[in-house]
Amino acid sequence: MKAFQVAVSFLTRIPVLGVGNVQSNTLSKSIIFFPIVGGIIGAVIAGVYLLLEPFVPRSVLSVFIVAVPIFMTGGIHFDGLLDTSDGIFSGRSRERSLEIMRDSRVGSMGVIAGILNVFLRYSVLIELPGAILPMLLITQPVTGRWVMAMAVYFFPYARKEGGLGQGFTTKKEISNIIISSLFALVIILVANGISGIVIALIAVSVALLIACWVAGKLGGLTGDVYGCLNEVAENIFLLLWLIGSITFHIH
Repeated sequence: MKAFQVAVSFLTRIPVLGVGNVQSNTLSKSIIFFPIVGGIIGAVIAGVYLLLEPFVPRSVLSVFIVAVPIFMTGGIHFDGLLDTSDGIFSGRSRERSLEIMRDSRVGSMGVIAGILNVFLRYSVLIELPGAILPMLLITQPVTGRWVMAMAVYFFPYARKEGGLGQGFTTKKEISNIIISSLFALVIILVANGISGIVIALIAVSVALLIACWVAGKLGGLTGDVYGCLNEVAENIFLLLWLIGSITFHIH
């Protein structure tokens, strides 16, 4: 239960009582529940969609759908996208890139990445078939948080001096990522069927390839990169569904 509370506290702004001081083993174990927390976020987003859909045009409703998870998470993952883009595309050394990512100010590459991220998600949400959208709104954040759990487990932490995300990487156990993956796959299978599993696996694979590229530049990953990968994986997941619904008529 403590590990679940830590996952909720770290990934959202939902008030969690009794977290207190957390041991490194509990932090590492909390990745088990990342997909479940993603499902909670997704359920809220889907609820907003179902509540407003009869009354609000899709173009306007899509703005709410984009905004809700940002507010639920305090923008932590979106901020990770901005910071990572500033650092990775700065063209500087590894050390300087990490310094740039820690700067609270947002640079030009971060602004560009943020704009493209929001525009892409908004555009895809407008075009996706309404019949499948509620379930996709649930499994989109599940896929993103699954990628975060994978990134925590499979990649070293980049900062020698430590950072916000380092505690999750200190005591890695294979059972944690196996259970986390099972949770993600079960939720996606129930919500989206076999097509959802295939699309989620492709999205996860592409996101992890990006993680490999980033790790090659930084010598590992950071908390900002985890958030960035979440945003990227969510967009890839939705974009693949759009392509599949148009090209292969999946639903």
